[in-house]
Formats: sequence, C-alpha cells, structure tokens
Amino acid sequence: MKRTILIISIIFSVTVFSGCTKVVVAPDNPFAGSWVLSDASQNNGYGWQHFSTGLENGVFDLYNNGGARYDDGRNLMTGSWYSSPVTTGYYDQYGNYYTDLHQNFEISVRDSYSGSSIDLYFDDVTFYGGSMIATNYTGGYIERYIFNRY
Repeated sequence: MKRTILIISIIFSVTVFSGCTKVVVAPDNPFAGSWVLSDASQNNGYGWQHFSTGLENGVFDLYNNGGARYDDGRNLMTGSWYSSPVTTGYYDQYGNYYTDLHQNFEISVRDSYSGSSIDLYFDDVTFYGGSMIATNYTGGYIERYIFNRY
C-alpha cells in the first residue's frame, strides 16, 4: 500500500512539474505603442509659440524591436527609432537647461515610393501618463513636441 501511494505521488509530481514553464516579465517599454503629435511649439527666450509641423494628422507606431512606422493616410513610412541614456546638456519641456543623465530619442522613417521622409531627433524625452514630451535645441530655439497615446 505504501509503495502504491509512493508511485502515485511520484507520477503526480512529475505530471504537475513537467508542465511548468518559466515566464520572464520584461519591464514595459514606454516608447512602444501608437502616438499622435498633439502639440509642437518653440521658445526663443520670449515664451512658447505653437507651430504646425505637418505631422499632426498621422500616427507614429513604435515597436519594441526598434521598428517604426508613420501613417497619415497618404504616405506609409517605415524605419526605426532609437533612445539611449546620455549625460549631455539639454533643455527640458519648460525651457530649463540641465547637464545630467537623461534619455535622448530619434526616429527616422521613409516612404521609398513617394520619397517622403521624417527624421526627428530630440535631446530629451520624458513620459507623463499617456504623454511623451520631447525637446530639442536648434538654431536659437527650443522645440517641444508633445505626443499622446493613440
């Protein structure tokens, strides 16, 4: 009787534990997902002025593998995006200058059929809820792009 119980418990244990798999949960990538440009503005030291980029009517899809896509209904552009931690000077979303560790962000997509392309580079990017705020200093202006989840 003891032998039968031992054999049954061994068979049960082998059956239960052979079906187990190890699941690795990676932290969420805040860049991955679909984004729309909700606001673009620039600051020359006298306040923020809104401007139109021509990208407001499209959707940016950013994938975990670094792939990117932009679709505005006329052109479908594909390419890549990249972000890395850097320690350089940058302006934040309020126009304040810092030199510490932060994330930069770039996206490059092209439509080989039409020849259209989008190449964006940002010195700093931060996330707040469903928004991604990216800034860049260029030609005496601080540019700020606000993307919202689509």
